[in-house]
Amino acid sequence: MEIKYRNATKTFRKLKLVGITLITIILLTLVAGFLYEYTSYKNVKNNFPPDGEMVDVGDRQIHVNIQGKKTNLPSIVIEAGAGSWSYDWSYVQKELSKHTEVITYDRAGLGWSEPHPNGYNIDTTIDDLSEIIEYSNIDTPVILVGHSLGGLYSRLFADKYPEKVSGLILVDARNEYFTEKATTFNDVYFESQDQTVYRILSQFGIIRLFGEAMLGDAIPDYLSAEKQVNVQYDSDFFKITDEEFKQLRSLEKLLKDTQHLDDKPLLIITPSDIDREMILGTIGLGFSEEEANIIDQQWKDAQKQQTDLSNISELILVPNSGHNMMFDQPDAIIEAILKMAGEI
Repeated sequence: MEIKYRNATKTFRKLKLVGITLITIILLTLVAGFLYEYTSYKNVKNNFPPDGEMVDVGDRQIHVNIQGKKTNLPSIVIEAGAGSWSYDWSYVQKELSKHTEVITYDRAGLGWSEPHPNGYNIDTTIDDLSEIIEYSNIDTPVILVGHSLGGLYSRLFADKYPEKVSGLILVDARNEYFTEKATTFNDVYFESQDQTVYRILSQFGIIRLFGEAMLGDAIPDYLSAEKQVNVQYDSDFFKITDEEFKQLRSLEKLLKDTQHLDDKPLLIITPSDIDREMILGTIGLGFSEEEANIIDQQWKDAQKQQTDLSNISELILVPNSGHNMMFDQPDAIIEAILKMAGEI
């Protein structure tokens, strides 16, 4: 019995030693990952200098990229969608800047922009854009282009600062009509957008290490995956993205109180074909293919319904494109923007 007891004790000690060793390795790995992320985050602007300039907006800085020169055409301001930033619009901005002045920027906490010390706030987000336009000293009113979630911000901005907007272009934008048409889908979709896990992984450098592989072919070849991961996908990004999704219902409710645009020009740009990426994503959330196709059609119907927001509106249907039209069909967006600019 004593021999068996001694053997059991030795086995327990070995297991305990293995356990302590594993825990030590894990802790050291986490500490190393944290230090790697902290150092990389602090050196982002040195390793990947901002495409534009950093603008002071009170207690923090916002990245603003201004290209092109003032011409007889209105200046253009682009508001990116959720999880997107100025860099995603590089090609569109470069081409448009051959004709007029074009501004892209990163909302607080995204890209090179610093987060607001008090966290995400809808009113602050709208006012940041106003300060950026004032700082840029561009001729107003501008043509405001909003993609996806950026379409909501653009509509709220145009309502609060109507004197600063000459025309509005919504690129496959989120809107209150789709929420009303597809309530069940939106409940499931919003729940699936929790960014907590990604935010935790980013704090230990895991996203920075493996992000490029995770991106796959999600961005076009002319954009750098290394730059995308190192500048954009940090803890601030996932925190802000999480907060934006959580406030999305509040944003859409605010849209119901916005005034009609009257004779202010409005363009709605959206894919004409079935969005296979959206269909697959919807099926991945537990919906059938039939339900996914219905939801895709509801999205398209909601896009068309936005034409009621102005007396001067047009729906432009673009073939061979998914939701990220600035990647799939950038020239169609450029053509539409220049069309409005030439008519104002």
